[in-house]
Amino acid sequence: MTTKTLIWPLPVRFLHWLMAILIFGMLAIGFYASNFADEAAVKFNLLQVHKSFGFVAFTLALLRIGLRLTLRERPPLPIMPPWQRFASGASHLLLYVLIVAVPVSGWLLASASPFNNTDAFPFRVPNRVFGLFELPDPILIGTEALESRYFAMHLTLNTLLVIVVLIHIAAALKHHFIDKDTVLNAMLGRRG
Repeated sequence: MTTKTLIWPLPVRFLHWLMAILIFGMLAIGFYASNFADEAAVKFNLLQVHKSFGFVAFTLALLRIGLRLTLRERPPLPIMPPWQRFASGASHLLLYVLIVAVPVSGWLLASASPFNNTDAFPFRVPNRVFGLFELPDPILIGTEALESRYFAMHLTLNTLLVIVVLIHIAAALKHHFIDKDTVLNAMLGRRG
C-alpha cells in the first residue's frame, strides 16, 4: 500500500514564497539605504518604499499566522531525532515571531524619528504606505535618543531574522539533498 505524499495548500505555499521575496527585498533595500545611499532624496525614497513593503509584510505575516493556526491537514514531518523535531518547531516559532516583530520595530523606529516632533521641526514626515494612506504614529514625540534605541532593536531583530532564515534554508536543503525526504517538496508543491 502506498501513502499519499501531502503538500502544503496553495495559499500557504504562496504566502511562504511571497514572504521570502519580501523579506530578502526589504533587507536589501534597508541595507542599501542605510549604508550606500548618499543622496538624501534617494535615501528618503528608498526608506519610504522599505516602510511600505514592511506594512505589506506585517499584514501578510498576520494572514500567514492565521492560516497556520486554522490549517487542519499538514504534511507530516519525516522521522527524525527528537532534538531535530524540537529545533524545527522552535525555529518555525521564532520565524513567526520575527516576521511580526521586525516590521513592528521598524514602525516604532519610523515613529520615533525626531522628524515626527513638530516642536523641533516645522513639519512632520508621515509614515505613508505607497502614498495611499498614513499609518498612525505609536510614538507621538520622536527624539534622536529614542530613534537610536529603536534602530538598534530593528537592526538586532533583522540580524536574528537573517540567521534564522539561513538556518531554515540550510535545513530545507539538508532534508532535500541529504535526507531525501519530502519536506522541501511539500512547500514546492511537488508530490514525492
